[in-house]
Amino acid sequence: MYPDIPKNTIAVLTNNDSHEDSIFDIVHDFRGDTKRDWFDKHAYWCLPLTIANQYGFGIRAMQDVELEWNGGGHPNDLVVTHLSEKHPTQLISSWFGFGVLTVQMEWSFQTPKGINLMTMNPPNMYIDGLMNMNGVIETDNLKRDFTFNLRVTRPNHKIKINKGDIVSGFIPIPRYFVDSFDMKSAKEVCSEGYIEHVRQCTKDFSIERQGPDKEKPGTNGRRYFMGEDIYGCPFLDHQKRIKKPK
Repeated sequence: MYPDIPKNTIAVLTNNDSHEDSIFDIVHDFRGDTKRDWFDKHAYWCLPLTIANQYGFGIRAMQDVELEWNGGGHPNDLVVTHLSEKHPTQLISSWFGFGVLTVQMEWSFQTPKGINLMTMNPPNMYIDGLMNMNGVIETDNLKRDFTFNLRVTRPNHKIKINKGDIVSGFIPIPRYFVDSFDMKSAKEVCSEGYIEHVRQCTKDFSIERQGPDKEKPGTNGRRYFMGEDIYGCPFLDHQKRIKKPK
């Protein structure tokens, strides 16, 4: 039996009804969330960064936790100390060894047929000493929960996770989407005229950045943000923002 999940929907199926109220306390929707606490003003001028900030979803820690790994391979070599009351819907523990921290919720994610979820670092958010392990899960097929796993990158270093920190991220990806792409030299697939045009664009853009752009503080690199090339020609289907969910 396959779930009847609507298109463009990720359904959270809790293990029991008592966990329903925790769903949107734990899951963070990044759409409309452009801010990062370490960004300066210049970073917000970079459209690729601000768009990436809004990709996917995050998992928020519901408890204060301190970690320390001694470098060993056994689960008990990573000491997880809970500094606040444990949350009934979220378990943070050391299961797998090798400095891997596991975050598990009392639910499963269900997606439309053919849609995977990929675990990742929350976009442009970092906790010093921790790195998310990437996993790709067939959440249209899986009828149970999966875990988010983070690798401690430095032994003998205390790491603090605060309640409210977004510790992990995930993003929906159509199955076989990545498989279908090949890497080729542009000489195999593009005309000579197009190749020379792009090369000239690159040269002219570099000249502008070293000259006129430097004379206009605050405008550096704004052509991409505005959706135009070095000659002012508009991009096709340019995206400046992501709609914030209702």
